Amino acid sequence: MRVERGLACGLAATISLLALGPALAQSTDSQRIEQLQRQTDLLEKQIKALKEEIAQTRKKTEKVESAQAVYAAHTPTQPTDPKSPVMMKAPSILDRVKITPGGFISADTVWRQHNMVNDVGTQFLTTPFPFSPLYGEHEFHASARQSRISVLVEGTIDPSQKLTGYFETDFLGVGGGPPAASNYNQTNSWPPRLRQMYGNYDNTGWGFHLLAGQAWSLVTQTRTGITPRQENLPINIDSPAVNFVGFNWTRQWQIRAVQEFGSGVALGVSIENPAALVVASTATAPAGTGGAFVSGDIVNGAVVNFANTGAGGFLQGVNVTTDQIPDMVVKAAFDPGWGHYEIFGLGRFFTDHTLTCVPGCVAGSTAMTGSTTTHTKFGGGIGGSVLVPLIPQYLEFTGNIMYGRGVSRYASGQHGDATIAADGSLTPLVALTAMVGLIAHPSEALDIFAYAGMEQVSASNFNVGTTLFGYGNPGFSNAGCTIVTPASFAGATPSDCIANNRRVMELAIGFWHDLYKGNFGRVRVGAQYEYLRREAFEGIGGAPTTDNNIILTSIRYYPWGP
Repeated sequence: MRVERGLACGLAATISLLALGPALAQSTDSQRIEQLQRQTDLLEKQIKALKEEIAQTRKKTEKVESAQAVYAAHTPTQPTDPKSPVMMKAPSILDRVKITPGGFISADTVWRQHNMVNDVGTQFLTTPFPFSPLYGEHEFHASARQSRISVLVEGTIDPSQKLTGYFETDFLGVGGGPPAASNYNQTNSWPPRLRQMYGNYDNTGWGFHLLAGQAWSLVTQTRTGITPRQENLPINIDSPAVNFVGFNWTRQWQIRAVQEFGSGVALGVSIENPAALVVASTATAPAGTGGAFVSGDIVNGAVVNFANTGAGGFLQGVNVTTDQIPDMVVKAAFDPGWGHYEIFGLGRFFTDHTLTCVPGCVAGSTAMTGSTTTHTKFGGGIGGSVLVPLIPQYLEFTGNIMYGRGVSRYASGQHGDATIAADGSLTPLVALTAMVGLIAHPSEALDIFAYAGMEQVSASNFNVGTTLFGYGNPGFSNAGCTIVTPASFAGATPSDCIANNRRVMELAIGFWHDLYKGNFGRVRVGAQYEYLRREAFEGIGGAPTTDNNIILTSIRYYPWGP
């Protein structure tokens, strides 16, 4: 209305000006000029006022339209008919959350110079010694088991708060049941397994994050901050896609809290599901076991129990160690602007149960009694990692290291965490793990990688008279590790090839290339060569070593893009 009034005033002024024409003609020139000037000034003032009012009206209109656009963008579309049944429904969860499918279809092959009976996932410490028929056999498998399915669900509470749920599975599980359930004979029926499943709460206003469920351990390196799904994993082909000697990781249940501070600093704390890798040997173990010590054997007159086999429920037939306290991890991450850096500390607890008899327990005896004792030993270590762009966008360097007692479970090689002490308790083994890598990106479609890694543990052993115990005992015999006998060719480990593992090393080089990347997803091909070397502790007959050459290939299709 105000705009219309302004236009009316301007029109009236114009008409008045025209009406003054005859009167001005009868006036003197000076009078006519003076009257015309006054009318012109009045008209200019009215036009100026009109322009200001139009400008103000335009600003108000833009604000209203902007607010309406924001509201429409965050409001589900509803029918305009009030009688429509949809109008009567509240917004569904699908209107309030974002669901993102993920994963890939994988077609892999693996060839090994020496048969490790490992399928597409290499178990590094199973590289055979020459006494085994596997040493003279090659191994080839073709598999789609690394194919992966994932679902990411994100719900925004407000601009600073967000809830996330993530699920991820592949088909590297092994099913029981009939002989054809999980093998290569006919059906290739490999069951899915749980990789990750967790919920996460993020509050960017506070810089606080809370995760609960199964995820990558807090010791696993990330590319930035301490953020789920930003783990800096090796891009090698060997399953499970992070399986490289010296790389520090696990995937397990945890509750993790992360607080971010200014200047690219984040601090994380987590409690995680425990498990122990107990390795021990004795020179008196039965033939065919390679001196392996098992739960329930007698050490220095005491029966030692450090693991039990599940007798029912979800742990039927599963070997479970006697853990009582969760693992604990503290990590700090730094992003100063060039590169990403991390340091972490790991705390672990090793528990077993012993029966002590007087004068000493006898295997299989039902007449002797004694007292039981629960032992708990502390283990732990420190570690760190770096990720730096040597040539931004073209070449990056990554590396990680970890040192401590009883930390081998958190590395790909899976050396032992602990062995048996003279009193029957578990004593953690000193371990060192390290890995370095170079990743080049010559073009947007091509990635070339090279990695080198090493893991090793120290010996811990003792003798009781002429009986040898522990791990890496120099009195253990390794004389039969290179000799093939009818028994060893039938699958038995010679009693004179105890060969406790001391060190494992790996070198690998490979590439990934995008054949297609567009609206219909992404197709990648990759190939990798790796060299493995396994070394045992020195014993009678020397320190045996063995190695392997491995070639892997992969074709992957990502239906939902990278």
